[in-house]
Amino acid sequence: MNPEQQQEIVRTVVSDYFDKYGKEYLLIDIFMFQKEHIIEIGTSILCTKWSVGYPGGSFAQAVVNNDLAEAFGRADDINIHSIRFYVMLMYNVGAPTILFQ
Repeated sequence: MNPEQQQEIVRTVVSDYFDKYGKEYLLIDIFMFQKEHIIEIGTSILCTKWSVGYPGGSFAQAVVNNDLAEAFGRADDINIHSIRFYVMLMYNVGAPTILFQ
């Protein structure tokens, strides 16, 4: 399986998790474009954590490294309100075995 296919699987996992728990973990009401941004960043975080494709940017790296100060320093306006979601995602979702076949 190529990295793009793996990333699409991760994106689906993040999207499903968002649909189940997004409202519980986010402190703000979100719009569709914000949802897509959160799913993209969540995908980057999990791909970074699971070494799928290229490592994420500085914000994703900070979240994966459990560096709270760096994560807040690198967060944009949407991510500043989404850090709890990303942390819960990272710690509650295991890597699908299909990624590593």
